[in-house]
Amino acid sequence: MTDVLILGGGLAGSASAYLLAKAGKGVRLIERENGAHHKVCGEFLSIEAHRHLVDLGVDVGRMGAAPIDLIQIASGRHIAEAQLPFAAFGFSRYQLDEALIERASDAGAVIERGVKIQSVESDHVRTSSGERVGNNLLLATGKHGVRRLTPACSKDDNPYVGFKMHYRLTRPARSRIDRAIRLILFDGGYAGLQPIEDGLANLCLVIRRDKLVNVGGNWASVHSMLASLDHCRDMLTDAEPMFTKPVTIANLAYGRTPDRHAPDPIFRLGDQAGMTASLTGDGMAVALRSAFIAAQCVKEGKDATDYRAWHRREMMRQMRCAMALQHMQEIPVVRLLGMYALGVWPALLKYAARATRLPQWQIPSSV
Repeated sequence: MTDVLILGGGLAGSASAYLLAKAGKGVRLIERENGAHHKVCGEFLSIEAHRHLVDLGVDVGRMGAAPIDLIQIASGRHIAEAQLPFAAFGFSRYQLDEALIERASDAGAVIERGVKIQSVESDHVRTSSGERVGNNLLLATGKHGVRRLTPACSKDDNPYVGFKMHYRLTRPARSRIDRAIRLILFDGGYAGLQPIEDGLANLCLVIRRDKLVNVGGNWASVHSMLASLDHCRDMLTDAEPMFTKPVTIANLAYGRTPDRHAPDPIFRLGDQAGMTASLTGDGMAVALRSAFIAAQCVKEGKDATDYRAWHRREMMRQMRCAMALQHMQEIPVVRLLGMYALGVWPALLKYAARATRLPQWQIPSSV
């Protein structure tokens, strides 16, 4: 028995483990992977995410994260660039997740790695290493959850597939995205390319399943399609892939959130609480914010219902704006008109970036 049992050692799971262990709670975190590993993620740390990391004692700047203060939007032959209204960073999940799980361990959380979850019933969790019990159960297993704890969905409900690849770009290509994130919009999806640590670049893309099938159904065909696009061709030509194959994920449930009125005793964190559109680059901030909300609720003796209500107040505006932008960019004529508008008024990018930020973190007096 422990005060808090956390399933998943990603951003949300590790951050909540650190916050609760530091507050004196007994914390046990279960992570299925034995060590550091790559995840499908844009690896863009917005201002909100960076502030949360500072509060967690993680300085990504000192760890080599690439500074980002420009945004480039490309579609067809058009490209627009503007200054971001905040300072951001590019940093790999491979390093960031490990830094956070180490912080949790140093704070006193018990970390179990290489342990698989077999079943969950209320506060009892059956694992490959035996049964674990917690007074509070936090589910932070990422985009795909635990069987019977995550709502079943069909392929039609979640038509998106994600790919991620790290590259070592040529020097001219690297200079084109120095301190910048480039978003490439295309029929059926979008890709983000940005610098990260160690002189590398991260390419992460989301593509509709029907588009994926049409272009060939595999990474080689997707890569060829990207390499044929204006403002992406110049980046991928002679780029050296750093993985033998891309990291992939299917059935991305963008925009779906748990029923706030459901009698669910589980605290659902990160993507288990709601997956915002990747287009806005705030996914990691959303995951970290959910950890701060959950930790505060547990410390104050609040239950999962209180947590869901607070989570919804904090996240819904961002998620609605992000999903609206994703849906609009999928309409070719709207995308074209948007690019013309950006060509005339690039500052629109600043307004869009500002509109999709989370509110500043603060603890309400009622909590």
